[in-house]
Amino acid sequence: MQDIIQGLMVWAVTLTGYQQPVDPPRVEAVSHQQLVKTLCDDQFCTAVAYYDTKTQTIYHDERMQLELDQSARGFIVHEMVHYLQDLNGELVPDEMSCEQRIEKEQEAYRVQRYFLREHRQPTFQLDLAVSVLANVCKNTKAID
Repeated sequence: MQDIIQGLMVWAVTLTGYQQPVDPPRVEAVSHQQLVKTLCDDQFCTAVAYYDTKTQTIYHDERMQLELDQSARGFIVHEMVHYLQDLNGELVPDEMSCEQRIEKEQEAYRVQRYFLREHRQPTFQLDLAVSVLANVCKNTKAID
């Protein structure tokens, strides 16, 4: 598994231009229920992975088959971009505006999309998520 993690870090570093970190992030499998509890307040959601800035750990759904599935690896590459952003002082969620957070998400999605395309994986759902991101901050302001 460490070889996979190292290889995915090379993708993230190469496609972002960030420096190669001394150590990769911790990557831990957790239950889908734990992801739902952590990310979605125990409400239904389709989250499969996230990066925790406090622990510098990428958590992913234990059902993901990283050894076999390039699409699953794409989610890890996405979260590795957030790890690199964090190491470079660019990912401070409590201090970032909505627009700044979206900019960081877009960078991670760009890398994930490139990774998936290089591995001949579909990007439809990813492209849909990116298109929704463009209006997130606008919709938030309309509610305020």
